[in-house]
Amino acid sequence: MFSKSKRGLKAQVVKQFIGVMVVIIIGVAVVLPIINNVTESAGLTGISGTIVSYLGTFVAIALLLVVTGLF
Repeated sequence: MFSKSKRGLKAQVVKQFIGVMVVIIIGVAVVLPIINNVTESAGLTGISGTIVSYLGTFVAIALLLVVTGLF
C-alpha cells in the first residue's frame, strides 16, 4: 500500500507527534502547577514578587517555542 519512503515518513510524523504531546502534557500537567505553587507559597512582595509571578508565563512561552520548533 505504501512505499518504504512513505512508511518511513509516516512513522517519523507519528513519532514527532507523540514527542510533542509528551512535551505538552509534562509542561502543562507537571511544570506549570509546580511553578505556580512555589511562587505563591514564596510570599514575595514588591518588585521581586512581580518578577517571580511572571515565571509561569515565561515557562508557558518557552513551551510554545519548543513545540513550534519541533515542526
